[in-house]
Amino acid sequence: MSSAAILRPGARWARRLPRLLRALALCALVPLVALVQLTLGLVLARPLDPATIARGGEPLLLLDRRGEQLASVSPQGFDVSRWTPLAELPAIAASAVIESEDHGFWRHRGVDGAGIARAVWLNLRGGRLGYGGSTLTMQVARMILSEGAPRTFAAKAQEALLALRLERALTKHELLEQWLNRAYFGNGARGLAAAAQRYFGKPARALSTAEAVLLACLPRAPTGYDPQRHLAAALRRRDYVLALLQQRGALSASEVLEAKAQPLDLALHPPTQRAPHFAAWVVEQLTPAQRRRGGTVRTTLDLRLQDVLARRVAAQVAELGPRNLQQAGMVVLDTATSEVLAMVGSADFDDAAGGGQLNIVTRKRHPGSALKPFVYAAAIERGASPVSLAWDVQTSSDEYFVAHGGVEHGPVRFREALASSYNFAAVDVLQQVGVSTLMSLLAKAQVAELPGAPEDYGLRLALGAAKVRLLELTAGYGFLVRGGKVRRPRGVLAVEAPASRVGQAGAASGVAGALERPPPGVEVAVLSEATSWLVMDMLADPDARRPGFGSELPLDLPFRVAAKTGTARGFADTWAVAATREVLVGAWAGTFDGTPTQGLVGMDAAAVLVRDALLTVAERGPLTLPPRPPGIEEVDVCPVSGLRPGPHCPHLHDYVPAGKAPQDTCDWHRGAGPVVYPPRAAGWQRRRPR
Repeated sequence: MSSAAILRPGARWARRLPRLLRALALCALVPLVALVQLTLGLVLARPLDPATIARGGEPLLLLDRRGEQLASVSPQGFDVSRWTPLAELPAIAASAVIESEDHGFWRHRGVDGAGIARAVWLNLRGGRLGYGGSTLTMQVARMILSEGAPRTFAAKAQEALLALRLERALTKHELLEQWLNRAYFGNGARGLAAAAQRYFGKPARALSTAEAVLLACLPRAPTGYDPQRHLAAALRRRDYVLALLQQRGALSASEVLEAKAQPLDLALHPPTQRAPHFAAWVVEQLTPAQRRRGGTVRTTLDLRLQDVLARRVAAQVAELGPRNLQQAGMVVLDTATSEVLAMVGSADFDDAAGGGQLNIVTRKRHPGSALKPFVYAAAIERGASPVSLAWDVQTSSDEYFVAHGGVEHGPVRFREALASSYNFAAVDVLQQVGVSTLMSLLAKAQVAELPGAPEDYGLRLALGAAKVRLLELTAGYGFLVRGGKVRRPRGVLAVEAPASRVGQAGAASGVAGALERPPPGVEVAVLSEATSWLVMDMLADPDARRPGFGSELPLDLPFRVAAKTGTARGFADTWAVAATREVLVGAWAGTFDGTPTQGLVGMDAAAVLVRDALLTVAERGPLTLPPRPPGIEEVDVCPVSGLRPGPHCPHLHDYVPAGKAPQDTCDWHRGAGPVVYPPRAAGWQRRRPR
């Protein structure tokens, strides 16, 4: 009997198992190969129009309302220059990119199988998806498709398919031009030409070898190799790439030594674009189709006003820097249209480390007392008036009780309580109105759609417990001077398509481009005209402001203006918003990181910026407030009780809705003796200093 015949059944299966597995693998591989071939056939059979990606799309040219240029923007991001042909870029930078990113660039057809296999092996060995095996063509595909999106296998497959189509549509030199113009080099610079201006203040063709190779390294890790913050790491990477270039014959040993010895005069140079935060905000307002096709965007911005206010914001931060004021911003709107006339998002856009590229005008922060006008407006809309009493006492509410701290003023009229920004009084009024009512009013006024339930905020909402954006809050103050109506802010007057995109369906007529004029925002009625005027008049009353803030204030101007300040807890956020019939102005000043300023309040920091903006605008023409509308009557009241003056009361003129004059006569003043307050004031009387 042969040895094979005496093998146990298990042993025979063990010998057959490899053959069986190979057969199964072959059966699975055949349809997989067929599927891949079919997919590639379908992809490669679909022609890709080079015009759709040849220059990254037509740029968006942003103009101010007078036609002055703000910025030239690519559909992928902001750039300080237009698309730069490959011939105008240093060849050594292109070589550095190829040798360090895709050595097989000239050989492959968009996808490098060996590179992907190597990346898979490194990912498996490292236990994470850290290597992509992307070719330069695949990187261009990612820049077109979804730059910044998470790296997934599905995204990688999509990039690979587009890379195959790109290789059929463009030459290698055109693809290299795509990469060098689309890549992000950090600090707001997209494209090598922009990076040359940003870091060295010179055109790309003037870069030295040392500078060109250093810049070529940055897109690999724009933050990690940021030469402003991590110069040592950037230089190590540059020296590694220089060694690669020498090893592969692109540079000689002496040229490498010379490059390493060349000086690097690094400094962040301001971009040529102006009003960068506004430009970014405007691009966000455009439709995806408008962004892709490019063209000319005539914006609402007034560059002359913008430049003046930008300098003023920077000066304010420099002046109050010793008190830990780190940043500031401002916005000016046309009252009638809510068109943005100026938007200063930070003191210095170039100060990336200090948060300069964050736009405080569109970021949510705690507004402090800047929400109080809406609290009092809600109360007046429900039947109160400027002579109604608010109780500025620690025990104004069971829900909001402060055992110690906080200045009390006892019973005060709405006019003084709002203009002087008394906190306990605002809590008392909100308790009368209801938190849900205030939330609804803020939403209707388009100031903020607050998430959650009223109990999530409580009565502290009167003191700024919710976060809002300066842009939307400033527009919301428009109800004060627009008869109770508001509009959303807008930044675009017209969008003109590039001439190359007109008439693609056979209607070309030689015109510059199709002109689109976005309709103005819908006007929303928020409050009655009478309520709005009364709240405006309270906020424009300097005498009512004196008890809380004193005299010689930034908001004491040569003309009347309705204004309110706010300071969030911790002194990290100071606010000021002002309204006239001509402009709405809002300002914020504070710290982005939440650290407290050294005791700065809204009147010290943000209000100064609002004053400067109002005075700047007033140089062009008078700033005014609306006249008293019908339905409001003037009354005499006791300034202490808000009631009709008795024989021993001082008299004060005020305004109330028609038919809402006080009916009761004041009995708090009784001869020459002290004021006799109601029993509710007993606790306050015991606590107040004698």
